[in-house]
Amino acid sequence: MITLVLVAVGLSVAANLPAAENLRLNPRLNYSSDSHDGPLITGDHAEDGAVQGKPNYVFMFGEG
Repeated sequence: MITLVLVAVGLSVAANLPAAENLRLNPRLNYSSDSHDGPLITGDHAEDGAVQGKPNYVFMFGEG
């Protein structure tokens, strides 16, 4: 029961955190060279959740 409560609290906190939207991979990435092709991932509101001096984490998942 306590585990369920902790999961519910964690999800409610995570739902209210700022996050980027409409994430897109850079279509000009060249995996066969070591060149700088610009940002790997872009999106809307990407800077909103970043805090200088603290680590910023990116969680990605897929469904298929």
